[in-house]
Amino acid sequence: MTFHRVHSIGIFSMIALCSCGDDNLVFEQNMEIPDARWITSEKAIMTFDISDTVSQHNFLLNVRNTESYPYRNLYVFVKTTFPNGKSSRDTVGVVLADQMGRWIGKGNGYLSSSQHMTNSVMYNYNRRFPLSGTYKVEIEQAMRTDTLEGIRNIGLRIEKTRNQNL
Repeated sequence: MTFHRVHSIGIFSMIALCSCGDDNLVFEQNMEIPDARWITSEKAIMTFDISDTVSQHNFLLNVRNTESYPYRNLYVFVKTTFPNGKSSRDTVGVVLADQMGRWIGKGNGYLSSSQHMTNSVMYNYNRRFPLSGTYKVEIEQAMRTDTLEGIRNIGLRIEKTRNQNL
């Protein structure tokens, strides 16, 4: 897992969330964005191995933002590179606040005297992995600003669908 910054400032951290008995969890990594300032050229890059091509999976984006985030939503590009080298790219919109400006996510205390909200948003559901092997996912911000203030973490969670309709 790496958070790539064009000037190779390799500051990143992984927040490892315990599965807490969640047998359906396949993969989860969350990347810290340095200084909560997400520069357009920075990408959160994660790799993982898949051997199960039969089960269906749900894909969720994890976003942690501060109250200083200036927008109601966040748009990101999610590029998936398959084990055979082919890739796909999705544009994902994440709603972080309602029309009145109230944050939708769950508050998790205070960081640097600014409360933060945590959101998990499903962007793909009931999908099967077409190939076994190593996958790479790159997440980059797709907002119309070079430096996006107030996003502390971005991550990916993959879990097996609870009701498998095979």
